[in-house]
Amino acid sequence: MFRLLSKYQCAKDLGLPIAAFVALLLFSAIFTYFCPESGWSTFFAILPLVPAIWAVRTTIRLVTLMETQQQVQQLVNFATSFVVVGLLTFTYGFLSCFADYPSFPLILVAPLMVAVWVITDQISKRRNK
Repeated sequence: MFRLLSKYQCAKDLGLPIAAFVALLLFSAIFTYFCPESGWSTFFAILPLVPAIWAVRTTIRLVTLMETQQQVQQLVNFATSFVVVGLLTFTYGFLSCFADYPSFPLILVAPLMVAVWVITDQISKRRNK
């Protein structure tokens, strides 16, 4: 799959920033809940973005180490997730405007896109077996 890295190295490279993101997300949520009027609440609210940027950088590095055919397949998977999430949020936007549905939190768009990307990747791997 990857020319230079093993599957376990890839899991480790992505696992560390994801674990750091979850830990800092929990910490910042607890801190801002118990100290909402602290001067540090804005800093701690955006602190989980540091490991998120680390995860994005690692993902891009791992994709660049893939073979060309796998890079093309990842591009197709990403484009599919982009379109699916775009249609879902567009549809839900109509529902929230015209059918009195509650508004959709924008913080859920990126995790939804990653989830759809993983699902399309699994589907394409099964199809190409």
